[in-house]
Amino acid sequence: MQMLKPLLPIFMLIMLVIGGCARPPLDRLEDVRSIVAHAYASGAAEYAPGEYQLASSALQAAEQQLKDKDYRRAQRTLDLAQRYSAEALSLTIDIKKKLTQEQTRIAEQKRLEQIERERQLEEERQRRIAQELALKKQQEIEERKRKEAEARKEKLKTAIVEKKKEPEPVPEKPELLDEVEVQVGETLATIAAKPEVYDDPLLWPLIYKANRDQIKDPKEIFVGQDLTIPRDKTKEEIDAARQEARALNLF
Repeated sequence: MQMLKPLLPIFMLIMLVIGGCARPPLDRLEDVRSIVAHAYASGAAEYAPGEYQLASSALQAAEQQLKDKDYRRAQRTLDLAQRYSAEALSLTIDIKKKLTQEQTRIAEQKRLEQIERERQLEEERQRRIAQELALKKQQEIEERKRKEAEARKEKLKTAIVEKKKEPEPVPEKPELLDEVEVQVGETLATIAAKPEVYDDPLLWPLIYKANRDQIKDPKEIFVGQDLTIPRDKTKEEIDAARQEARALNLF
């Protein structure tokens, strides 16, 4: 012990020098605070809560260690806080990237679905146009046949009159209608019975079949409906209509 006494002042000097080298890492503390704040601003608290909580807790611990002047331990704790912040930030970036990709996928799927809906609507529109054109063409054909039939009848009448020395009075016939508007209380049978239509209530099936696009039930017609009166039916079709009316016996 006597030999060590002369060395005691030197030992104390060395300890003072070593203690003087351990300075508070204040700059390091500010850097780590900025890193943790950046992780929070990026959404790490929401997308990587575990890692962010570790980083935040390490930062708080380092701050307390600095207050306690445990600088070396504070330095190690700040390293942990920085590492956890980096992990939290990396996880946040990955999760956000996946969410963005999923949102992009969903948006693309919705866009394709919208395109498909628009395609189907266009197909439906084109189909309706084709049906309307076909109906118009059929109506034109029926109108031409009706006019040709009327022309043949007129020609026949003229020939009969020319053969007769004294023309017999031709009974006045009502002007035949090609279209009839349904009035209050009317049925297909009452319409068919009109002189300007068929003058025969049993021919109502001809009207029904010519207007199937707007008549679902032959017993249900509505005021204001415009019904087409076909004029191009053969004798066989007319006879068949009468037989059908008698069999159904709806009116």
